[in-house]
Amino acid sequence: MSSPAPSHHPRNAKTCRVFLRPSRRAFTLIELLVVISIIALLIGILLPALGAARRAAQSAVCLGHQRGLGQAVAAYVTDERNFLPGPNTSGSFLWKNNAYQARRPNEPVQSWDWISPTLGNAIGFSEDPITRYRDIFETEFKCPANDLFYDAQFIGPPIGINPTSLPVSSYTSSIGFHNGQPGQYHLPWPVTAAMDISEDLGSKMDAMGPPSSKMWAMDGSRYVTTQGIINFDTETRGNPHGANFMTRSPAVATMASSGSPHRVDNKGELVEASLRTGFRHTGKMNGVFLDGHANSFDNDAARNPEFYFPTGSKILAPRFFVAPVRRGDFLR
Repeated sequence: MSSPAPSHHPRNAKTCRVFLRPSRRAFTLIELLVVISIIALLIGILLPALGAARRAAQSAVCLGHQRGLGQAVAAYVTDERNFLPGPNTSGSFLWKNNAYQARRPNEPVQSWDWISPTLGNAIGFSEDPITRYRDIFETEFKCPANDLFYDAQFIGPPIGINPTSLPVSSYTSSIGFHNGQPGQYHLPWPVTAAMDISEDLGSKMDAMGPPSSKMWAMDGSRYVTTQGIINFDTETRGNPHGANFMTRSPAVATMASSGSPHRVDNKGELVEASLRTGFRHTGKMNGVFLDGHANSFDNDAARNPEFYFPTGSKILAPRFFVAPVRRGDFLR
């Protein structure tokens, strides 16, 4: 008798389980393009905001540096019987072509140098005058928004330093505070044509007027051509228009005012060179006053002549001024 056929009942059969992996669907080209477009859109939205935040931070650092400059000037004034640093005080011997014999960090490298007398000891400038040139222009007080270098040497003997290797000075001061008494340096044209400033004032701080309204230093190099070329001066005496350290001020910076880092065109708008030098903070200029406070100013606010000349000075020629002024007006 034949053996019975094997049973095919499910309980006796070997169970076969099949595990199916979930299918992976690839991104389509359209989906990839959509993702890329979204990322590009986010970058386009965020980059300007990040750039604006960076520029705001640079301006804040610059204002902090200028407050430090204001404190240094105040310390100098206290130590030097109320005199401000300049061609008639700390730089007077150099203006008379007498070289300093002693080599100290706080001695000016030329007659207009107000930075060495105020910061030289505090920061630790070199005792060597030539090395001190580098100390001045590479100082830690350099504005972070200032990425310019000098283009050429305008005047003065070679000093062994290529001007194109020096960062442009971040801050300048107004020569309007330095009209000398008899026997001292006097302000040059066109300042003397624009303004009558008493010789009796000298260069004393308390003769300038309210410290809270007199701006000692501001953004900007001393000389910028209409083509944007920034020149360097190595004369010990310094040229009569501020050398590397001072300007005629933003108040008298019309298109006809050659060399000003704050110049405007015939419509009163900032020229390209001014946006790179004196108004480098998104069209604004930072400045520090004699009382030590610092602030930012737009093109219009920066033109106030009361900021840059002593109280009691009289307007002689309104055509030299950017802001509307009248002949015979006295500054507060």
